[in-house]
Amino acid sequence: MNKKNKLARSSIAQIACIFILLLFVAFSAVTGNKEINTDKAMLMDINEGWVNEDGEAVDLYDLALGKHFVTLDISKHNTTGKALCFKSIDTNFKVYASGEMIYDYDPVIPRHLGVSYGMQYHTIAIPEGSSFLTLYIEPVFSNAPAAIQDIAIGDAGQYMTNVFKRNLFSFGQGAATILIGILFVIAGITGQIVMKSTGIDFISFGISCIMIGFIGFNDTLLLQVLTGRPDLIRVTEYMFLVFVSFPMLSFFSSTTGVSHSRILSGMFVTCLLNFLLQVGLTQSRLSDYYYLVYISQAVILVGFMIAVVLVIMAMRQGTIKQTLLRSVVWGLCACLLGAVIDMIRFHFLHSYGSLAFTRLGVQLFTAFMGIYLYMDHIDSLKKKQQESAVFASEIAEAFAKVIDMKDTYTNGHSERVAKYTAMIAKEMGYDAETVEKYYRIGLLHDVGKVGIPNAVLKKPGKLTDEEYDMIKSHTIKGYEVLKDISVVPELAVGALAHHERHDGKGYPNGLSGDEIPKVARIIAVADSFDAMYSDRQYRKRMDFDKVIAEIHEVSGTQLNPEVVDAFFRLVDKGKIRPE
Repeated sequence: MNKKNKLARSSIAQIACIFILLLFVAFSAVTGNKEINTDKAMLMDINEGWVNEDGEAVDLYDLALGKHFVTLDISKHNTTGKALCFKSIDTNFKVYASGEMIYDYDPVIPRHLGVSYGMQYHTIAIPEGSSFLTLYIEPVFSNAPAAIQDIAIGDAGQYMTNVFKRNLFSFGQGAATILIGILFVIAGITGQIVMKSTGIDFISFGISCIMIGFIGFNDTLLLQVLTGRPDLIRVTEYMFLVFVSFPMLSFFSSTTGVSHSRILSGMFVTCLLNFLLQVGLTQSRLSDYYYLVYISQAVILVGFMIAVVLVIMAMRQGTIKQTLLRSVVWGLCACLLGAVIDMIRFHFLHSYGSLAFTRLGVQLFTAFMGIYLYMDHIDSLKKKQQESAVFASEIAEAFAKVIDMKDTYTNGHSERVAKYTAMIAKEMGYDAETVEKYYRIGLLHDVGKVGIPNAVLKKPGKLTDEEYDMIKSHTIKGYEVLKDISVVPELAVGALAHHERHDGKGYPNGLSGDEIPKVARIIAVADSFDAMYSDRQYRKRMDFDKVIAEIHEVSGTQLNPEVVDAFFRLVDKGKIRPE
């Protein structure tokens, strides 16, 4: 108990330290420098002021279908050392400064990667003395408008710094999702015992997290900027969307506790056919991943619905644990809600490629699964501990029977002493775990008698001094038998010291008072009571009242008075009574 209390106090202290640290950081952030953000001051938003060939104002953030030729007067702006900075989405363009083309973005993309590069940031140096800028904008896809966002004139380095700062949280969120996935994959590969005990396919769950995390990187465009290959990042995202349904369904299938090999094989074939279809149509220029992504989304939706059905069936059949069921249901709800929010943002708010809420749903799912795994691990440890305790008790009882078989007159003595020991320990206020431990120790207190010759052990007459010394040696013999059992070291202590006396006149070491181990003090009372209240080869058992009187008389000399008091409380309560 002391050890548990120390661990609890240590945990509370560590949590308190973390809380204080977070509180300090939050306080520092709130009370920090309130000066104007100079980064924003160095960048000038120029979405307003653009006009088309007819002199009409144009909103670059809300372009109509088709090509556009727009111009901006910058003669009144200081553009020395500045750059035109913006994000383009599925849009090719040319930039002119005072009528001279300074930038042409129409990347050549391998056929199997499609016709679009996806999204990319651009910083284009403005030549000194330029009076106006012109953009020729052409959408990659005829059914979608050209998209220009975050357009500004300013320092190119500062613009990209802002891009990184603005997207750092989303990038960290995606990286965290991938890291979690990698950890689950490692746990699945190296922790086969855990996988078998829980029945959960950690590898599939980890792969799903990795795919969703990488898809989330598309929000930030940081990989596009770092690699310079936005087309490759775009297609990789689409391919992850093609295949993510299979590991996702495989994971949910494993949580049900039932094999669904045909369903999983069907999903794998579906994902493979989807992959071949999309690559084939894109390669032949009959379509593009941009249009075909809806097939992947439909497959994901079907896979999600199948997963829900499998979970419901498992729930009805009782093949899924209730704790796991709760985690899965809450996780599914979080993922579904996140996906719905992202779809609404994509279709109605034009939040291109944003999976922020889906990633958040996946991370919540991961948290729910982590909680389940922790609770399941604790339950598993408790179950093993209980099984070990039952096994230890059964082994101890078997040994006790072997001991009692040595002497038919003391048959059942070890079990009775163990019972009285547990009763007294409980009366003295010991916790249930200690009471159970003392019971096992009581069972084996006379194990050393196995090494005593039967002729001496069963002798009906008076023992010689030599024979009596042999009888007394059973304490040391018992200690030698039990001393190497490290799980319950008190087993050997109980066997060695249960014949020690409170006044120091006992054996084998002449211990007295508090020098005698607590369990031995209790066993001594239980052993004395049963010895007097049982038949022996040299006498019949004593009358109950006489036994009680004898124990009262030796309290404080032979027996520990505190233990004797607890024994008498049991007698008064009728828990120990004449038979």
